[in-house]
Amino acid sequence: MAYFSYNAGGVTHSSVATEKNEATLLAAATAGNDQAFRELFEPFSRELAADAYRMRGGFQDAEDALQETRLKAWRHLSSYEPNTSFRAWIYRITTNTCLDMLR
Repeated sequence: MAYFSYNAGGVTHSSVATEKNEATLLAAATAGNDQAFRELFEPFSRELAADAYRMRGGFQDAEDALQETRLKAWRHLSSYEPNTSFRAWIYRITTNTCLDMLR
């Protein structure tokens, strides 16, 4: 949901603050800050777990896939391109992880 606020310069959108925060967290996580990575990843955990559950068909298998997704994302964070959506990037990792596990 979008939130707007009025200020003397006009209307501002909360996603601007979210984007700045995400950029700050990404920079810190890329530099090796695991807490920053957790703050980036955790808001998506429930939806990623639900997606993994749909693909894997069981709770434990979904948890395994989500854990593997976290590890892959952490290890390959330097390959993330900031001009793309972080959410889409981790969804792609989740999907590929589930598909690999199904093979």
